[in-house]
Amino acid sequence: MRFLMLIHVDETADAGGPPDSLVEAIETFRADTTYGRWLDDGGLAASTDALWLRTDAGRVTHPDGPFAESKEVVGGFFVVESPSVGDMARWATAFADLHAEHWPGLAYTAQVRQIVDPTP
Repeated sequence: MRFLMLIHVDETADAGGPPDSLVEAIETFRADTTYGRWLDDGGLAASTDALWLRTDAGRVTHPDGPFAESKEVVGGFFVVESPSVGDMARWATAFADLHAEHWPGLAYTAQVRQIVDPTP
């Protein structure tokens, strides 16, 4: 099973860069495939630089706002292959624990969703 974990952050907060201890801990974590195998990841540019598209009544538009104000936006993602939902929950919790331990000043919310295979 593949999962997408979206990391929601307050992009108005100045969290600085990750501490070296976290970077080292993540490298060790990445090598451990007990609960899942890390397939891909990435950080995202600011939402103010996003390209927005909307379809409505058969037309595509490029809205530029205004949008509902939200401090939390998707700031990064991970794609993980895991044998079960329970194992993915353990993986995501262990990843969050690393951040809580090594970067306690960073606040984020994670959303984990299973990637659905479009072929029957």
